Amino acid sequence: MAFNSFNFLIFFPVFFAIYFLLSHKFRWIFLLIGSIVFYSFFSVYGLILFAAVILFNYFSGIAIEKSPDNKLPLFVALIFNIGWLVLFKYFNFFNSNLTELLSYIGVNNPLPFLNWILPAGISYYIFQAIGYNVDISNELQPAEKHLGKFATCFLFFPKVALGPVERPRNLLPQINQQHDFNYDRITSGLKLFAWGLFKKVVIADRLSILVAHVYSDTTSYSGFILILTAVFYTFQLYADFSGYTDMALGIAEALGFKLMKNFNRPFASTSITEFWQRWHISFSTWLYEYLYNPISLIKRSWGKWGMVYAIMITFTLCGLWHGVGWVFLVWGIINGMILSYEVLTIKFRKNLSKKINPHLFKILCWIITFSVLCLSSAFSHCKSLSEGIYFVTHVFNIPSGNSHIFKLGLDPLNYMIIIAAVIVMESVQYFQSKGSVRQLINSKHWVIRWSLYFGILIVILFFGEYDNRQFIYFQF
Repeated sequence: MAFNSFNFLIFFPVFFAIYFLLSHKFRWIFLLIGSIVFYSFFSVYGLILFAAVILFNYFSGIAIEKSPDNKLPLFVALIFNIGWLVLFKYFNFFNSNLTELLSYIGVNNPLPFLNWILPAGISYYIFQAIGYNVDISNELQPAEKHLGKFATCFLFFPKVALGPVERPRNLLPQINQQHDFNYDRITSGLKLFAWGLFKKVVIADRLSILVAHVYSDTTSYSGFILILTAVFYTFQLYADFSGYTDMALGIAEALGFKLMKNFNRPFASTSITEFWQRWHISFSTWLYEYLYNPISLIKRSWGKWGMVYAIMITFTLCGLWHGVGWVFLVWGIINGMILSYEVLTIKFRKNLSKKINPHLFKILCWIITFSVLCLSSAFSHCKSLSEGIYFVTHVFNIPSGNSHIFKLGLDPLNYMIIIAAVIVMESVQYFQSKGSVRQLINSKHWVIRWSLYFGILIVILFFGEYDNRQFIYFQF
């Protein structure tokens, strides 16, 4: 059940009303039931697999806590969770490559391909399960003994499908807290939800019209059209994913829960390192905490090369997490190489900044960073490695004959709406970096407040694209 679907428009008001009518001691039960209903709209089959993961990690957490030497139960838990992810998400990819490799030597691959649907949110809940077990092993949290509340934590419907990659140590205590009906908190959460919906249906889904048109036949285009597509897809990806996150955080806030912040003006970054500190924060900090940091500590005697080693492993796996295919693997390696370059040239770039006007240097760094981000995003969206190589090598070619921008699915009005909406989005996020925009709006006269509320609702209703376009990160 997507947040931008008609089903959710019915589900949430009914759930919300009943939730706050119930006594506190019964709310976790209703939250669990509601989350099961929410997830079952994606797949009942996936729900059964999810239940198996929940049961295993419930008992593994207790086993890790009780074991005098918790290395063995932690190892078993890691093997189970990683194996589960590989089996359901990556097995066919590896098997197809094995089949191709064996065919070169005239051998048939005896392994069958698995014809099953990828369970929704598997990457997110497996990563949370891994973090949960590691945290217990490191004594950062106790094992949860209440199976129902443990299941509620993992199935919590605002974040179950696309994150944030919430830490159970942050969410589990909140399930036990009493969340009273609070008008200010609820309206604040609903405003954030509306803002996320605006980004999804007005910006992301409108940008997707041109993006889908070009990517349906990428090799027919070159030059300016590919540049425009790369920029459009970068903003589409951000508006789509941050829009979902805002909706998730808004729903959770209305119910009394606080989830992790996931974005912090990523397009203001002046380096790729800074970008990854601002983009998908719950995931990038997970990578740092559970993957990069342990590896870099093991290789600390290598100095900066130990950091490079940890970065390359981390971002190779980051690429695979984002999708199944060589495009994502190469995309992860390229990001790792760029980050490694930035680590190795910190002193050089710092000295260079002293020789150039600091404002000019910052602008140049921003232009380079944004250009790299656009090409990187465009490459990752290609259907094959060869198509991705074509895209990045034909960006600066002379435009092809079919390069008229009004032949790509959008008319002049739609371009005007996109430009205006992106300016509004970036402006709001700029002011958000200075302080809470929602608090700023609350401080204004009621006429101004309600004019803004009705204004954004009208924009969503009249300028939103309503064909139930799936959120991009559902594929990850």
